[in-house]
Amino acid sequence: MKTIELRKALVIESDPGTQAAIRFALQELHQVHLRICSSGREGLQAATDFRADLLLLDVMMPEIDGPTVLAGLRQNALHSETPAIFLTSLVAPEDLRYDEALGVAGVIAKPIDPHTLGDRIVDLLTIYEGMPADTPWLSNELEVLDRLFSRELPMHLSRIRDVLDHCRTEPVTRARCAQLWEKIEDLRNSASAYGNHKISNAARRAEHRVAGLVLNPDRSTRDLREIERELMSWVR
Repeated sequence: MKTIELRKALVIESDPGTQAAIRFALQELHQVHLRICSSGREGLQAATDFRADLLLLDVMMPEIDGPTVLAGLRQNALHSETPAIFLTSLVAPEDLRYDEALGVAGVIAKPIDPHTLGDRIVDLLTIYEGMPADTPWLSNELEVLDRLFSRELPMHLSRIRDVLDHCRTEPVTRARCAQLWEKIEDLRNSASAYGNHKISNAARRAEHRVAGLVLNPDRSTRDLREIERELMSWVR
């Protein structure tokens, strides 16, 4: 590589073949430390504790596409200004303008050449350094993330309610409490990935209560009532 210092990169790419090419291009050839994720949700979770010098994002991914993932990453203080590059086969002029409007450093077309990828990234980052600091990001990023999470929330709530219903009508066992813990943890992870900290924190509090039930199911009546009360507060 040239003059840009690139030590760590967060890669969010759904195609295993492209992942392997990136690993060879950046990790093997240029000793860049990579965190590679296969989905947008996984990438949003990984970004909470991984400070990167570059975000390398697939555009077309299942569930959450690259632009939406970037909007979520911009809500994380670690990556509010981290340079981002999209990897995509969508290289028509209108696609390039759309990506530039998000404030990304550039777009690299697929299929990538692992032998030239490093230099191509450096070229884009060098140009990006000369861009104005106030380049706008996606203006409705929070609304996009809230809309996506709202599609998943009913599913999570339904699964939690199902377990709570069993707890009311059957003896409460450690296995049942562990199942409830798992469902609430799924909700917390999803809420955290989409940046909904209110529900994520509420789910974490409920997890603490369920942890006590796993150890002592006899406390179930009072704690289950509190968990259900918390559950209803998420709906509002």
